[in-house]
Amino acid sequence: MTAYIIRRILWQIPVLVIVGLLTFGIAKMTPGGPFDTDPTRRQMSPQVEAVLRDRFGMDLPFWRQFTRYMFLDVVTDPKTGEQAIRWGAIGGNFGPTYSSRGARTVQQELFGDRGGKPSRFYYSARLGVQALLFAVLLGIPMGVLAALKQNTWIDYLVLLTSTFFVSLSTLIVGFLLVLIFASWLKWFTVLPNWNDPIRPWILPTIALGSTSLGFITRLTRSSVLEVKRQDYVRTAQAKGLNDQVVVWRHMLKNAVLPVITILGPLSAALITGTLYTEIIFQVPGMGSLLIEAIGKRDYSMIMAGALVFVFFLGLANLIVDIAYGVVDPRISYK
Repeated sequence: MTAYIIRRILWQIPVLVIVGLLTFGIAKMTPGGPFDTDPTRRQMSPQVEAVLRDRFGMDLPFWRQFTRYMFLDVVTDPKTGEQAIRWGAIGGNFGPTYSSRGARTVQQELFGDRGGKPSRFYYSARLGVQALLFAVLLGIPMGVLAALKQNTWIDYLVLLTSTFFVSLSTLIVGFLLVLIFASWLKWFTVLPNWNDPIRPWILPTIALGSTSLGFITRLTRSSVLEVKRQDYVRTAQAKGLNDQVVVWRHMLKNAVLPVITILGPLSAALITGTLYTEIIFQVPGMGSLLIEAIGKRDYSMIMAGALVFVFFLGLANLIVDIAYGVVDPRISYK
């Protein structure tokens, strides 16, 4: 197990490099630059732009720009003349943001406190974890119940609900929740107060987890129906075992494997932020910041967003693979 985990972690390094290279290349090939696409700032003089381009190394060759951002760079202290190695993104240093003209780093924008408030990553991660738990804790029991009550009104009701959530996008669900519960019923405020630890999180959690809830419910139902027809289930039932023992000890452990498979990419996408939910409910997370970075050609922020997503995707898939062995001991990691 330990050797397998180490191999998976080491394989993350070339994946991050390839994704970083593709993201960096696409960002550089996109027309415009970070100093002429920011509508919130006045057009700067050519002299100032030349100074900033030299400061950020934008006139260097492409390979040199990428390696100094991704791996390391040798910097010289202007006062002492001593040289030192500055690690790049592979060492957790995403560099300064272009939009702040180097006044703030990407780490400060994504992970730093903002005047006593939690970081943008905290809001996105908390919302994603809550949405994932909401989808899993409701979706799996609903799917199991629908499969056990196949072709009854319970099954039809669960299928109708899950199909409804799968068919609607997060954008539509978010608008409906705001319209019904905030505008009409007045149970929640349209402008959330993020100092409240519970109330402002309820609607965005439901909106973000609704599509995943429908998908997990349908997948669980189909998996349980397939497992229910297996010989070992019939044998357990013929031995006179209690129905709950058959379902939770014999059926569910095998039926849940397809659900575990999709939790890897699903959790990475939810935790790193989703744009529509954060905009509709005014969540101060990473999604809106990364969209602004794309519009402003903030290369360091764009790279950080892609690398953070890939990192969490690899971490989530690693956890999923480990969970396979816990749920099904027949799976070997050799």
